[in-house]
Amino acid sequence: MSGETVRCHPSVIVEKSLPILAVLAALVVQFEKSGVLPALAVLAIGLLLFNYRQWSRTTIRFNETDVVVERDTLFKLKKTLPYAKIASVNVNRGIANRLFGTSRLQININSGSSAMVPEAVLTFKQDMAEEIRAAIAERLSESEAAQEEDAAAEPLATFSPADVVVHGLFSVSTYQTLFGSVFLVYSLLQLYSSAGLAADGRALASLVFFFIVQLGPSVSLIFRYYNYKVYRRGKTIFLQHGLIRTYKTSFDVSRVNAVRVKSTLAARLLHRSWIEVEVVGLSSGGGESLRPVLCLLKDDATQQRLLRELVPEFVYDRSPERQPAGARRMLLIRAATFSLALALAMAYPSLRVYHEAADLAGTAGAVLPWVLPLATLLGALAIFYATHVSCRITEFDTGKDLFAFVNGAVDRETVVMNYDKVQMVRITRGPVAGLFGVARAEVDLLSSTGGASISSGYFSESRLGAIGETVMERIASGEYDWRKNSV
Repeated sequence: MSGETVRCHPSVIVEKSLPILAVLAALVVQFEKSGVLPALAVLAIGLLLFNYRQWSRTTIRFNETDVVVERDTLFKLKKTLPYAKIASVNVNRGIANRLFGTSRLQININSGSSAMVPEAVLTFKQDMAEEIRAAIAERLSESEAAQEEDAAAEPLATFSPADVVVHGLFSVSTYQTLFGSVFLVYSLLQLYSSAGLAADGRALASLVFFFIVQLGPSVSLIFRYYNYKVYRRGKTIFLQHGLIRTYKTSFDVSRVNAVRVKSTLAARLLHRSWIEVEVVGLSSGGGESLRPVLCLLKDDATQQRLLRELVPEFVYDRSPERQPAGARRMLLIRAATFSLALALAMAYPSLRVYHEAADLAGTAGAVLPWVLPLATLLGALAIFYATHVSCRITEFDTGKDLFAFVNGAVDRETVVMNYDKVQMVRITRGPVAGLFGVARAEVDLLSSTGGASISSGYFSESRLGAIGETVMERIASGEYDWRKNSV
């Protein structure tokens, strides 16, 4: 591979042209009887010729120390990717890749600027792509892991199609699920009260919103994590999943910046949770911004076992502390403020409905006047209950090398971080929090989604300030491991 100059597979011309060609095809259908068809045909031909020229003048050279991508067009480009800076080389195969027998290599650099979009996306024949990926892995001193990647291995846990479906359905945010359920209930009520779907377009519109808010994201997750596999070899973690678009990647555990154990309300009722990690340089492209998942929604015992086997570097004996009394008082004042704002916002609509429904006879006249006041009361009670739960479960913990935040009244999250991964610590305190001597910490880390800002609950300012002080002490004493933040 050394010094060899190659081009991407010609199918990239079609791949890059398809989105715009689809738009032009839609315009052809829309204006088939007008005189714009010749212009659209010229645009389509011009697009194909442009992408052909871009492809023919773009070369990739694999040197001893780097990969060089060069484009010799009007707007010249030369991108040099040193092997020492490469965080991962992922293999992504979509429908077009399967049709042409190709694979997309996505080369990621361990930096915040490339966290969302790969530094280079190169399309080759499938066997050639695997050969290049293995060669780059060897340059990254991962040859042993790369050779063993496709060998038979005893899985750490089995994820059946049913597990994938459960993860897709119950890992969607509880707030998102409730919002989607409102649209579904409204649609069903409209269908029940009308002669059918065609008789009331509001039912159809509500169903569309239900799909966008709730069902669509669940189906997307099911397709994404179908055939999910995860295992660790030495210091390397391997991930593989996908139904229509397959995704395969590996990364060194030293690149993991934080570990998140998450559960929605529905997941906790099932005694299940899942594991995500913050690790820069794993962008899968296509505008996706999901964090790598090390464990789908599984029972808590399996999740804890996988946590110890996949990332034992982020497991330690925790001695968490709860929020102080000052935080409880501040949160109760905030809950009272939100409840008052809700009551004031609903006052006028409630009075209007009360007067308009007072003249109605029967059950409607007796029930409707009290619907909005009752909903307002339930909303205020929900705010105070969420505050009570937040005070009970929010935690902060510090260890020798690791520290952790636990947050979430409804959707719960435990985040374990390493001091040597911290980019910045910000202590924030509003006027009300200041009266009770509490503050919040925001810890910035590099992530596969760009920059990740992780917030704590309310604790004493001096206690939260210990995070930044510990980082500085580790740097001053030489205990700080610079390799964990090297790029």
